[in-house]
Amino acid sequence: MARGGHTRNGGGTQTHTTTAQQISNDDPSYTDTNRFSHLDNTRISREEARNPYFLAHSDHPGARLVPKVLTRGKNYSSWKRSMMVSLLAKNKIKFVNGTLPQPNPDDDDYDAWCQCNNMVISWIPHAVSSDIANRIMYLDDPSAIWVELHDHFHQNNGPRVFEVKCSMQVLTQGCNNVTTYLTRLKAL
Repeated sequence: MARGGHTRNGGGTQTHTTTAQQISNDDPSYTDTNRFSHLDNTRISREEARNPYFLAHSDHPGARLVPKVLTRGKNYSSWKRSMMVSLLAKNKIKFVNGTLPQPNPDDDDYDAWCQCNNMVISWIPHAVSSDIANRIMYLDDPSAIWVELHDHFHQNNGPRVFEVKCSMQVLTQGCNNVTTYLTRLKAL
């Protein structure tokens, strides 16, 4: 991606172009996040991107972070893992695990914290079934929602573990090839 500029040199205009590589050599904190976009020449530093209050253009209340929604206890473990990976990738895991507490209202970070906190809250209902979303929709803290979901669905994992162990005991290769058999076994 190139950034161009015009300078006056005597009577004519001279154009010079600065590449992202030249910028990154001049400014080590520069991250060329828009190297595939010609629409936006915004420079985002690595420090800014690592800030838990940073929201990318793709972060919006209707975003769906995981491909499968949490329906019942059967898919809680895989759902939780998918959500954790997504939240870690977006640098928002601290909002659900409670390690980024709400600052005082007079703190400079208060408004940014509220914005990100509500953004994370808005993502969770899109990752759960409507009956679960109705139950958690009035909780104002993503860590409280996370604990509520864990308390409700983690308890149901005991019967699921028993079911999986029984399924593993009766699983046979049969006429399947080794790859298919191992894939099924690993899925269990």
